[in-house]
Amino acid sequence: MTSTNWQTMRFKPPPPKSTIGWRVEFRPCEVQLTDFENAAIVCFVVLLTRVILSYQLNFIIPISKVDENMSKAQKRSAALTEKFWFRKNIAASTSKTANVNVNGSHDDASYTTMSVNEIINGKMGEFPGLIPLIHSYLSSMEVDTDTHCTIQQYLKLISRRASGQIDTTASWIRRFIQEHPSYKRDSVVSNEINYDLLMTADGIQSGRISCPQLLGDCLLANSKTKETIPPAVQKVYSCTP
Repeated sequence: MTSTNWQTMRFKPPPPKSTIGWRVEFRPCEVQLTDFENAAIVCFVVLLTRVILSYQLNFIIPISKVDENMSKAQKRSAALTEKFWFRKNIAASTSKTANVNVNGSHDDASYTTMSVNEIINGKMGEFPGLIPLIHSYLSSMEVDTDTHCTIQQYLKLISRRASGQIDTTASWIRRFIQEHPSYKRDSVVSNEINYDLLMTADGIQSGRISCPQLLGDCLLANSKTKETIPPAVQKVYSCTP
């Protein structure tokens, strides 16, 4: 799903003469401009795998719907404009016969179309959202305040990109080119535009250039502990001697 800057998944066959069976492998999106973004995506994926295993969740949907999702994901601004098939009842059985009708067809009531924002942040009364599930998982873990605040920044970046509050890398690049003084709206990206784009990207990566459109306010304070500490965590640690 390159155009949306999110992850895809694939079946991973077992090694020869192995008994571990087939696996599902997360396929991360392309490398981002900053270490912070890359760390956020890695943190999100790792925590999501822990949630899936801990809560024994089921995200399986028919391969035909996966193909439909991939087709939609190639469109411009798909992260904000398209809706993708996703499972509603994630606590359902993962057995071979689950969600298959007597005539052998899949039960479409188990799936629905949702935006990336609804999948990541939740859809009222229908889907809890991946990040709220991660928050629920983290609430049961013993995590020190500094680490908790760092994770919160990572999750905020993912959440805000899903909701459209800040740009994905693809959206930011398109906006940069479209707003460049030398761009003539003729689909020609000149050497000058390319140079300015690369120099700006290098400045963002090194921290010389602030880019809230891409990163939000996550890095503006230049400290992971200056982000808003969740009230529940604040309450616990304010009582610590």
